Amino acid sequence: MLRYRSTGELHKDFHILFCNTLHYLQENFGETAVEEVLKNTAQNVYRSMYEKLLAGDTSELLEYWDYYLKRENAAYTVENFDDGIRLTVHSCPLLSHLKNSGLTPDPIACQATVIFNDSLCENSPFTAEFEKT
Repeated sequence: MLRYRSTGELHKDFHILFCNTLHYLQENFGETAVEEVLKNTAQNVYRSMYEKLLAGDTSELLEYWDYYLKRENAAYTVENFDDGIRLTVHSCPLLSHLKNSGLTPDPIACQATVIFNDSLCENSPFTAEFEKT
């Protein structure tokens, strides 16, 4: 079961705030600060998920993806393999929200996804791969 689970009303402007926060960190404290915040989030806020990945268990990551992507009505597929899993997001809720808000999709969001996923996989039997299509 997820250790941390957002509930209540879904505020899609969270995505805009998220990007703006990352830009603030980057502009005022540098790229290292962005990486540190995202790594600490992946490995400490989502500690139980990170610990399960360290042990080779993807169950909580799968639950996380399913819970949050369903909350945002995302179109996605998950494939299970003997040696790992693959998430394909057919339309990213964050990028779609930015576009629907009249904003340009922000590459910092994809960079954050890479850093977060790499941090989740650090020292685990898994590697994260990100492909923007």
